[in-house]
Amino acid sequence: MGEVGSDSQPSGVYNSVMQKTLSWIGLAASILVPVVFPELRGDTPAAAVPLPELIEILRTHLSLGPAEFESRASGALIEHFGVRRAEPAGDDPKAALDPGASKETLAHQARLDGGLLYLRIGRVDAGLAGALRTALTDASATNTSPGAATGLVLDLRYARGESLPAAGEAAALFSDRTEAVLHWGEGSATGSGARRAWSLPMAILVNGRTEGSAEALAAALRHETGGALLGQPTAGTHGVFHEVALKDGSRLRVPAGRIRLGDGSPLAAGPIQPDIRISVPESVERTFLKNPIASLASAGPQGSAGTTGTNGTGASHRRKVTEADLVRATRPEPSESAADASTPAKAPAPTRLADPVLARAADLVRGLATFQKGR
Repeated sequence: MGEVGSDSQPSGVYNSVMQKTLSWIGLAASILVPVVFPELRGDTPAAAVPLPELIEILRTHLSLGPAEFESRASGALIEHFGVRRAEPAGDDPKAALDPGASKETLAHQARLDGGLLYLRIGRVDAGLAGALRTALTDASATNTSPGAATGLVLDLRYARGESLPAAGEAAALFSDRTEAVLHWGEGSATGSGARRAWSLPMAILVNGRTEGSAEALAAALRHETGGALLGQPTAGTHGVFHEVALKDGSRLRVPAGRIRLGDGSPLAAGPIQPDIRISVPESVERTFLKNPIASLASAGPQGSAGTTGTNGTGASHRRKVTEADLVRATRPEPSESAADASTPAKAPAPTRLADPVLARAADLVRGLATFQKGR
């Protein structure tokens, strides 16, 4: 065993480890009183009291045995730092419990009115960048024909994952820079430069079920493309983690740092706030998972969820969309073969998306595309 300061364990490394350990102990002491023991109050800062003495005072004052005190303190620290068990490889226990979970990287692809491309991400995992590149470089989406795409809506609602490399590789498709677009620990992903797969306007959808590396992807896309985030705050479970093996064979994910964006700025802990917040009940939002581009049909000249009328004073108004409207909109439309062939064909009514978040994003991207084309 080499001594401290020897080649096997340089003094600089030792001091760094000791400083980090002392910092964690100090932080633990500072949060024990307000977080774990709110019933205990005092004027002396916890950090000013020697840690062993502080622990003994707290344990004695609250009449806790050593085991119970350790359990409560450990639980608070685990919750504070976000320590949690790692998902077994190839298995996502949330997928069985959450109807919004998907094991597919690219869960849905469609075209919206105005030439918009809609892509819904299921998991941010290995293979996502390849699936995205295929979808984005498809001839019908990128060529100069009349059917070319004019913008993109990328849906990260209910997307999850634990692969930061996958998030970095996906974000790189949208960046023409050759510098890093995402940093995590010792790893990073660089932009695609001239091989960028997408340069048209885009918007990104998020909600409280956007988790882990999906949050990192959303933040990187906003930073690299300027695309707006629409929806609700994300889950706030992103970060750099190290996995530690437990005695029972499972693995624990221990926070080891923050994700950094392309300019080196750290991604702040906690939920990522959208640029445009649109509150939708989760029970309603889930109805669009199977049919995300469901539309509300026009009800005629009197106005409906998809048409605009007036309120008698010349001001335009739109009938309030109810939850029943949204649920009906997700049901399949009758097939054309069932219609009477002798019935004259009617001009299609303007499409109004039933999903309010997607509708707002589509309107935004169409507007940006029109502005970009005008320039």
